[in-house]
Amino acid sequence: MGIFEFKIGEHYRYRGQRLQIVDLQGECVQLRAIEGRRIVLRQTRDILLRAMKRGDLVKDQEAPIEKDPQKIIAGLPKPYAAAFDRHCYYTRGLMDELHGRMPARHAQSLINRLAKQINDICPPSLSTARSWVRTFCKSGYSYLSLIPGRKKKWTHRLEHQPKEVQEIINQQVKELYLKSEPACKTEVIDAIVLELEAFNEGRPKHDRLRIPSESTLNRILRELDANETACAQHGSKYAQKKQGWTRKRPRSGRLFELVEADTQQMHVMVVNDHGEVIGRPYLTVFLEIYTRMPYAWCIGFNPPSLDTTLQALKQSLSSDNIYGGVALRYVFDSGPEFVADNLRRIIALLGGEVCYCEPATGNQKPHVEAFFGVWSKEIAHAMPGTTFSNVAARSDYNSEKNARLTIEAVRDAFGRWVNDVYCERVHSSLNTSPRLAWKAAYTAMFPPRRYSPSELRLHFLSAFKASPQQGRLRYNSLFWTGPGVPYLANREPKVDKLHVYYDPSDLGHAWACHPSYPNELLELQAVDPDYQQGLTMHLHQLTLKRLRTEREAFNPRKARQARLALLRELAKVKTPAQRRQHQRAVETGSLQRSRKHPVKAATSKPKAPESYRNHGNTPDDYSSVDV
Repeated sequence: MGIFEFKIGEHYRYRGQRLQIVDLQGECVQLRAIEGRRIVLRQTRDILLRAMKRGDLVKDQEAPIEKDPQKIIAGLPKPYAAAFDRHCYYTRGLMDELHGRMPARHAQSLINRLAKQINDICPPSLSTARSWVRTFCKSGYSYLSLIPGRKKKWTHRLEHQPKEVQEIINQQVKELYLKSEPACKTEVIDAIVLELEAFNEGRPKHDRLRIPSESTLNRILRELDANETACAQHGSKYAQKKQGWTRKRPRSGRLFELVEADTQQMHVMVVNDHGEVIGRPYLTVFLEIYTRMPYAWCIGFNPPSLDTTLQALKQSLSSDNIYGGVALRYVFDSGPEFVADNLRRIIALLGGEVCYCEPATGNQKPHVEAFFGVWSKEIAHAMPGTTFSNVAARSDYNSEKNARLTIEAVRDAFGRWVNDVYCERVHSSLNTSPRLAWKAAYTAMFPPRRYSPSELRLHFLSAFKASPQQGRLRYNSLFWTGPGVPYLANREPKVDKLHVYYDPSDLGHAWACHPSYPNELLELQAVDPDYQQGLTMHLHQLTLKRLRTEREAFNPRKARQARLALLRELAKVKTPAQRRQHQRAVETGSLQRSRKHPVKAATSKPKAPESYRNHGNTPDDYSSVDV
């Protein structure tokens, strides 16, 4: 192990991961994953050698071997090729006549004769010719041994410096350059020079270190590992994005073998029926991978939660959806809207399996991510009130001021784009359109499993018990009513509480039954449909939490106002500029001014203003002042 040497190109297995050595710099070895996650591992030789002794690091493949002789000779640069031909010419002539023995007088005369044949004005000396013949014989008569020696292998410029200089450079680079707020290269170079000068002051003149030039130090900084620099200055997520590599995934073998799902906040501001800006809605999409068919989606203001995911999942399984069906495997990210036991339980009962992506690995569900990108670039960025994907690119555009579309208009535009554009054009990965690919796959397999709304209701509904009061049933500050409530309350045998079922993804409806007759469900309607229609239980709980912080009693009107305020806050992008603007508003007190025209404190009763005749085009904010 003491003479073991790592080589670039070797493959190792380290803790179940296959890695390849890509760089050697001093005592550091950089390895990168060949398969699986995009891992960049940077360790010292001592740590790797200890891991090899423990058996954690095992060599899997040697470094690439040398090429065959013909390719090596053909790939030589012209000066090296000319020198190689000259060496072979003299060595071949000497071997043919002297057979490896080199007597001085005979060998010198033969060298001069060979030089005259090719008009070589500077023939090799006797000792040089002897060294060529000796090398040729010791290498087993291999002419590759006569290739002239190349320059020394390139190494990092930092390794050319003395050990003390390397330590000072590494220290200054770590303190000033490899951090989240790096200094510029000029300042780092000045710091290194000053530190070396201070180090030389305490040493005798004959033992002082040679200070590298500024150009050399600049080249040393440029040779720093890009991944290490990006990780220190911008974070691991940025470094992984810049140093990422991907491999084409194998295509699914049949329909509904794999489905990717994700939720994204749409890049457009929407308004209500009165023109007031509400915020940015959320889009949840289920994408079938074999045909690239987006067969279920949900657009609404409810923030991402389990309820919104169940709403889209229910649509994807319904028999009313001609493209719906149960998939063998669902790929979700690790967001709160997908990580829930109830979601895994429902999919498992229907015959599917749930797989989760690793954190910050959008490439593990690339198809749905690409779908969001295509929609945003083609349609969302052209809508009035768009926020654009890159806010800094259009900082002059006021999204709220230009917002014109309602949530119904956005839903209609998205549906028309999916059905008339996305599913009808040819995709390069399919060589056909998603709709034609779906028809071909559907006819070649058994029909997918679908369920009626009544069957799905058994899996997606939650239940509670409530006592009827004035023809209403209450749960968590929500009320449902209907003609069935008094009927069930007075039905024999009389009970104190009824069984109530509700859908957490839509609180606008509920179903009630008598405990003695569980199969006879009667539909109920929301007491306040303006608030509860399309509302999820997750958003309702957020609204209640906001009202409790304000210590206000619950009522539908206040809940609607709190819901609107909450949605607008969720829609805002928390950029540093907006945080500064918010803080300035807090300091000046303008954040609490809710009335458009503040009332002035009147010390005495104002005089009635005199009436003046104004022109018809007089502005509304025109006023006259008495002096």
